[in-house]
Amino acid sequence: MDWPKKMPLLVLVVTTIVLVEVFGNVNGCFPEEKKSLLEFKAAYCNETLLPSWVDHPNSDCCHWERVTCDSSSGRVFNLSLQNLGKHDINGDCLSPHINWSLFLSFKELTSLDLSHNCFQDFVFYEGIICRMKQLEELHLNGNNLQGTLGTCLENMISLRTLDLSHNSLRGSIPDSIRHMPSLRILNLGYNNFSGKVPDIFDGGTSQSDTHQVSGLNIIDLSHNQLCGELDNNLWIPSSLVFLSLQGNRLTGVISIDDFYSPNLVVLDLSDNDFTGTIPGSIYGIESLVFLLLAGNQLQDELSSQICQLKSLQILDLSRNNITGSVPSCLNNIAFRDIKIIVSHGIETSVSYGQARRYIAPMFRLKFRLGEVQFMTKGSFFSYEGSSLKTMSALDLSSNQLTGEIPHELGDLRSLQSLNLSHNRLNGSIPDNFHNLKNIESLDLSNNSLSGQIPLDLQDLYSLEIFNVSYNNLSGIAPGGNQFANFDDSNYEGNPLLHWTNSNKRVPPSPIPLHKGKKSDDSFFDLASFYWTFSASYVTVLLVLVTILSINSYWRSLWFYFVVWCLLKCFGHFLGDAFCKKLKS
Repeated sequence: MDWPKKMPLLVLVVTTIVLVEVFGNVNGCFPEEKKSLLEFKAAYCNETLLPSWVDHPNSDCCHWERVTCDSSSGRVFNLSLQNLGKHDINGDCLSPHINWSLFLSFKELTSLDLSHNCFQDFVFYEGIICRMKQLEELHLNGNNLQGTLGTCLENMISLRTLDLSHNSLRGSIPDSIRHMPSLRILNLGYNNFSGKVPDIFDGGTSQSDTHQVSGLNIIDLSHNQLCGELDNNLWIPSSLVFLSLQGNRLTGVISIDDFYSPNLVVLDLSDNDFTGTIPGSIYGIESLVFLLLAGNQLQDELSSQICQLKSLQILDLSRNNITGSVPSCLNNIAFRDIKIIVSHGIETSVSYGQARRYIAPMFRLKFRLGEVQFMTKGSFFSYEGSSLKTMSALDLSSNQLTGEIPHELGDLRSLQSLNLSHNRLNGSIPDNFHNLKNIESLDLSNNSLSGQIPLDLQDLYSLEIFNVSYNNLSGIAPGGNQFANFDDSNYEGNPLLHWTNSNKRVPPSPIPLHKGKKSDDSFFDLASFYWTFSASYVTVLLVLVTILSINSYWRSLWFYFVVWCLLKCFGHFLGDAFCKKLKS
């Protein structure tokens, strides 16, 4: 074969193929996809919405806002259509009527975000979305969706992220979710789902009997109406990083015997009706960073095994019935932002997310949303949960804890929030609390603490919230630096505690209740005095008039006595007139 002669022809053919591949879609995206996008916009009846979406032959929908096309095929693979809904003057959501079948024209669509669009008709009713088997991410959160979940979800074999949170979905959570082999993030929080916790973790009773969905990394079923007890055979897969069942109606003991979850970072079972003690299996999850068990009916003493969780950043056991003393070994826990490299090739880190701040009543402090991030199988995932409310916190408030506050807590230099309020703690505030250099919130109120407030606490320059009210503290409170901004509510209920006027506060009376009674008693004494005096004056006057009217001798004496008094006091002015009268 004469290659030199045919080489120009070969170059021409290759060049033509490349040009066709590069410029083959010069006219833009596919017509059926463009038509579907324009139909979606028309449903909103708002021409000012999505201004780049125009029906013009030269308008390429791949260049439209919120639309991303594949550079080689020219097909749409990402639609970010969130936050397009509007509200009327009454604040009611204006719901567009969408023909959901229009999304079937996107043959290569892998990511669809329709969150916060005020959709109120349920999209899974006809199973249209479920027919999009190529879809990998689906976000329909915040749409006030009604209805129930069907079984068609198992057809979405490529779906990795399913977010249906903040809607009004009801009924039970279908077990068909466990047949979605690619699912990694499942968020069904803030709905009205009822029934028992579904067996979506693993269908078997042992580690060897696994289901296709055992690769789940995020499960958020918080704030629903789930009830009943947790299955004794419930097995947590090793891939799970985040589990939240907060705000349901779950009862019984936390009876998961085997937490086979070496990668679990967040465990949130708060605000349920769990009873019994904290299971020992939890203490073996060394990867835990957030342990939230608040708002249950847990009881018995707090085991020192809790100190084995050295990676904890937030420990919230508040609003339970836990007894005993505060473990002195808590200073072994990190309580700081950390990064963990865990097994099975999953890299996990917990960061501050987007540093969005808000008020969290749990800690009475401004907090940032946390974010769980992890890398698995070459893909990067992130998840922000409402339970990740702060940077580092220890909350044991509203329990039945007794004894003194261990001075070892003063070694928690990275701690930013400490809440031991509403317990039965006694003794003094540890002097080494001045070592808590990063503390922003310190609440020791409603205990039986005594002694003085350490003056060195005024060197805690990050302190924003400080409350020691309703204790038995005495002496003078610190008044320098940030303590000058605290008011009476921070100290009230301590009869022997005083604070100076330098921080614009008046020292409270040791016994304010007695002060009020004293004021009331003085009021009634003054009124009695006025009435007694008036009655006595009237009585004397009547007696005098009666005597003078009967006896003429006493009347004459009284007259001369009055004249004498007048002359004595006003003789300079009246002397001549009275003298002439007497002579005559």
